[in-house]
Amino acid sequence: MTRFIAVVSGKGGVGKTTATVNIGQALTDLGHKTIVLDANLVTPNVGIHLGLMDPPATLNRFLRKEKSLKEITYLHESGLSFIPASPSYTEFQKTNLEKISEIFEHVDNLAEFVLVDAPSGLGYEVSQVLKNSDEVLVVVTPTLSSVIDALKTIELAKAHNNIVSAIVLNMSNKGRNELTSEKVEEILGQNIVANVRYHRKIRKALHQQAPLNYLYPRSRPGKEFRKVAVQLCLET
Repeated sequence: MTRFIAVVSGKGGVGKTTATVNIGQALTDLGHKTIVLDANLVTPNVGIHLGLMDPPATLNRFLRKEKSLKEITYLHESGLSFIPASPSYTEFQKTNLEKISEIFEHVDNLAEFVLVDAPSGLGYEVSQVLKNSDEVLVVVTPTLSSVIDALKTIELAKAHNNIVSAIVLNMSNKGRNELTSEKVEEILGQNIVANVRYHRKIRKALHQQAPLNYLYPRSRPGKEFRKVAVQLCLET
């Protein structure tokens, strides 16, 4: 049975898409059929992260019944399957957000894991994703504003009967001028599974539009993303 895991943050700019793509890649490398779904129809980035600036077939066009599921599902050279949303504002305006549940119905049983790159915030778009997911993976940075927003997101997820599968502390700087991992855990009431520090190879992978785990699997952040994948597999 497919596990739908929404990758959420509360606050934007915390590296949620980077985490989604790399955890998806790590799961793929572990031999688990995984699809990364970009459900952030407002500001989608999965396609851009994986080398598709303007994909011809997108989630938007699927929801309008212009493209089939097969047409909107892409395979990266790394072996990761993904479904992008359109970065076009015009395409966004033509997309009915209320129909997002249709994609969940169609990909069910097609993969072991579907990692859903959810919109940030606490609005309608996030609630629509959480209504269709089973679990959440929370990405947070070691700043008070990010942690407080993540706490509200966790409460929203639980209100939609999602369990918290993992907390990823992202963009940390060895505890300098930031909340400690212990303080983040105390505020959230959850244990941190991975601590991904700032690293130049993350920037290099973003520039090359490929998963860090694919280009630099032995890098320190790559190993942290793999920890999350292993944890998710243990919960299967």
